[in-house]
Amino acid sequence: VYVYIDDIIIVNKNIEEYLKYVKTILNILDKVYIYILIEKSFIAYLLVRLLSYIVNGEGVAKIDDRITIFKKLKFPNTFETLE
Repeated sequence: VYVYIDDIIIVNKNIEEYLKYVKTILNILDKVYIYILIEKSFIAYLLVRLLSYIVNGEGVAKIDDRITIFKKLKFPNTFETLE
């Protein structure tokens, strides 16, 4: 279970344990009067992208899309190309 500000991400390799974790988390939230909106909830996704990370059943992996995209940009190097 990973928590970041207002996101709760539950990962597991098998669906039975995953659903057990979901039920446990929902019970804990209910006990402290924290409710979630079903419209903003995603259940049983194979992979989730959060900030610059990918979270799936295998774990957490860092992705550097922003750096890769920035490196691919071509910047003008003369005044003529700016026009």
